Amino acid sequence: MNPTERTLQVLEYVMAAGPGPIKQTDIARHCGLSPATLNRIVKTLSDMGYLFRTSEKYCVRNFRLERNVPMSQAYLAKLDETMRSLSTQLGVSTEVIVVAGHELLWHSKTDYPDPNVVIRANVGFRRSLYELDVLSQLYLSRLDWEDVQAQFFTEGFFGTLREAGRATPWMSEAKVREALDEMRNEVFAADPEGNHVGIRRCATVVEDPDGKFLHLLALAEPADQPEGRIDDYKEALLAVRAELSTLTYEENAANRLVPKHHTAPLQGG
Repeated sequence: MNPTERTLQVLEYVMAAGPGPIKQTDIARHCGLSPATLNRIVKTLSDMGYLFRTSEKYCVRNFRLERNVPMSQAYLAKLDETMRSLSTQLGVSTEVIVVAGHELLWHSKTDYPDPNVVIRANVGFRRSLYELDVLSQLYLSRLDWEDVQAQFFTEGFFGTLREAGRATPWMSEAKVREALDEMRNEVFAADPEGNHVGIRRCATVVEDPDGKFLHLLALAEPADQPEGRIDDYKEALLAVRAELSTLTYEENAANRLVPKHHTAPLQGG
């Protein structure tokens, strides 16, 4: 590895280890680095404020590092090619959507073929997960219900609005749980109607080899398009999902080093 790759390896390792102190000797051993090499990296990072070094040779991170889609450039290139192919083949807008906190984040997209159709969710667009359309449901259904309760206000979800100006259709906790339970074993879903701006989506969920959520792949079109095309969309998305899932197994990113344990876990107090 070159110096940049070694530094990134250390950053990823420390980030994955969590907020607790990590022993430098463990970082060196697990990352396959000499103590001298690791010490140079750690000194640079601590001098710049990214790490705090204690007198006992432990490191505590002072940064956050993550990728929106935790895959390589090769995977992202394949994803871009796939999106363009789907858009041309099916005559729709294709979108890759990731999750950032309590929001959906549009990572990339292709334009709808008809320039008179405007889909306002462009790259960088954010939308709350509390709007419980198929995108939110596919992601949230990957979580255990206890995790949904811990991370979200379960009385704050609402359904998709078809008509502008209509009262917000708030959903009870029981209805939210029912919707997520119904979606839990599904990898494809389609909105039964358009949202409040008249756009309908269908989507599939892409996961890594360990079953961890990576991103959503969605097709978007005006809600007045024939519903009979949904079967074609499902077939196309599931075929692409299978290809992308196979690629994730071949990715080096799926085999990056992760800490075997916390050397000195944080203590409550």
